Amino acid sequence: MKRVALFFGSFNPVHKGHLHIASAVLEKGLADEVEFVLTPHNPFKKLANLWPEADRWKMLEIALSKFPNMHPNDIELELHKPNYTATTLKRLGELYPNKEYSLLLGADTAVSLPTWTQAEYIQQFPLLIYPRAGSPIPSFFKERLLIDVELQEISASEIRTTTDQELLRTWLPEGVHAYLAKNNWVIDI
Repeated sequence: MKRVALFFGSFNPVHKGHLHIASAVLEKGLADEVEFVLTPHNPFKKLANLWPEADRWKMLEIALSKFPNMHPNDIELELHKPNYTATTLKRLGELYPNKEYSLLLGADTAVSLPTWTQAEYIQQFPLLIYPRAGSPIPSFFKERLLIDVELQEISASEIRTTTDQELLRTWLPEGVHAYLAKNNWVIDI
């Protein structure tokens, strides 16, 4: 059975911090693959701040193209909205019964997990929690914490607003900066 870590996110845009975390999961042998599940709209974020789904999807494809064990997953784009993680997990189980799923979550997200729709169902899946600056981790998550993963101080919101091209080249995967520039979302130099 293939072990797949699901990395949910709006990926607005995908950046090197995301790739760093997924690489750590693979290097530690915690999964055979990491699937980046593009979430159309996280209910905890403002819709107005999201770039179009098609563009976020294209950037995921570009960013992951050089990583054989990382793949974009568009299942949430096909499900009824609003969608919930539990619904996604059930649908994936129906479609791919030979995959064993775990969830890769930032500490800031994991803290709210008990309030999610069907939280008990979701918590049946192994959780891989990576640290986030300023987010305390409840004691019940400590055994699932990726404690030796170096924090990447990268901000997707800053990526969307900065004109600092050197910062963008440092933070964005190869090809994603060019895609953003082509679509006039960053200043091309």
